[in-house]
Amino acid sequence: MRRNFLIALLAIASTIVNAAVPDSLKKDLEDYDYLVSFVEQNYAPFDAIMQKGYKREYKALKKQLRKKLSNGDASLERTATDYVLWFYNQFDRHISLKNSDLFQMAAQEMAMEKLAKEDTTLLTNFGENSEYEPRPVSCKVDSLTWLIRVPSCNRDFYDGTVNALHQFLASDCVNLIIDIRANIGGGDGVWEEYCNLLYDHPYKPETYWLRNTPKNLLYWKFYQEQDTSSVFLRQLIERCEASKKKFEKYMETDDGSNLQQSTRIKHAAILVDNATASAAESLAKYVKKYSNRAKVYGLGNTYGCELTGNCRTELLPNSRFGVFYATTVDSGFFEKDFSNEGLGIPPDVIIPLPFPRKLTDNIDDWVLWVAEDLKKK
Repeated sequence: MRRNFLIALLAIASTIVNAAVPDSLKKDLEDYDYLVSFVEQNYAPFDAIMQKGYKREYKALKKQLRKKLSNGDASLERTATDYVLWFYNQFDRHISLKNSDLFQMAAQEMAMEKLAKEDTTLLTNFGENSEYEPRPVSCKVDSLTWLIRVPSCNRDFYDGTVNALHQFLASDCVNLIIDIRANIGGGDGVWEEYCNLLYDHPYKPETYWLRNTPKNLLYWKFYQEQDTSSVFLRQLIERCEASKKKFEKYMETDDGSNLQQSTRIKHAAILVDNATASAAESLAKYVKKYSNRAKVYGLGNTYGCELTGNCRTELLPNSRFGVFYATTVDSGFFEKDFSNEGLGIPPDVIIPLPFPRKLTDNIDDWVLWVAEDLKKK
C-alpha cells in the first residue's frame, strides 16, 4: 500500500515539473536530445573518437550542455553549437551546425586565429585591397616549371583540371606546381591522372567504412536515383540493408604496386593553405603516402576533413538547425593521434613568406618561391 502511495506521489511531482517547463524549452530539449542521439548513432567517426579515450570528456560535456539549456543559461543555438564544435575543433572539420550564425562565427574565429599564428602580418596588412579568390590557371612559371591552379574539385572544374595536366604534359617543363589553396573540395576523382603521374612507390591500402544506418543510406539512395545504372551503388545499398553490422566496407584503395613510375616529371609541389579541404586534401594525402618527387608546401596544416566524407544534413525536429555530418570514415582516422598531430595535413616544406595579398589568376610570390626551390632539388 505504501509503495503504491509513493508511486502516486512521484507521478504527481513529475506532472507538476513537466507542467512548469515552457513548451519552447521542451522543444529545445527535444532538439538537443535528438542531436546528441543522432550523432552518436549515425556520425561515422563517433565510435573511433570514443575508442581514443574521449568517452569520459564527451559524457561530461553533453551532460553539462543539457543542464545549461534546461536551466535557461544557454539557448538551443549556443548549446548545439558548443556540442558540434567539440567534434569540429578536435577531430573533423566536416561536421557543422547548419543554419547557425553562431556556429559560423565560431568557426571563422578559429580559422582566423590559426591564420594569424601562421602569418603575424595578416591582421594588419590584409586590407580592403586584398583579393584571395583563386581562379583556374595553367601556364609556365619559368622554363622548367608549370603551374596548375585548381580552385575547386566540383564537377564543373573536372574537364579544365584534366586539360591543364595535358597542357603540362605537352610542354617542355619538367617541374609541376599544383596549387590547391582555398580549394574546399568536391569530388576526388579529378585527381586520378595526377596521382598516376606522381606515383613513386607502394603504400598500405586504406579502407573507407560506411556507418550502416537507415538515415545514412538515404544519402546513397539519393545518388542511386540520380544514376540508376550504377552497379556499385546498387550493390552497396543491398549489402548494407542485408547486414546487421555497424560498419560496412564502402571501398578500399590498392597499394599502388600495379602502377609504374612516370619519368615525365622531375619534381612537383602541392601548394596548400588552411582552406584546402576535403577532396582537395586527398591529393596532399596521396603524395604524402605514394610519392617521393612531390612535396606539400604551405605555412600550416590543411583544413582537416580528409579522413571523413560522403556528408549529408539532418534537420532537428523543431528548429531551423541541422547537423551536417560524415557517413563514412577512413581507416586513417582510427590510426591518427589527434592530440599530438592536430587536424589536417602538415606541409613538408614551410614557405617563409606571408600570405599573398592577391591570389586570383596571377603568379604570386609563393609560386615564384616554390619554383626556385624545385630547381634546387
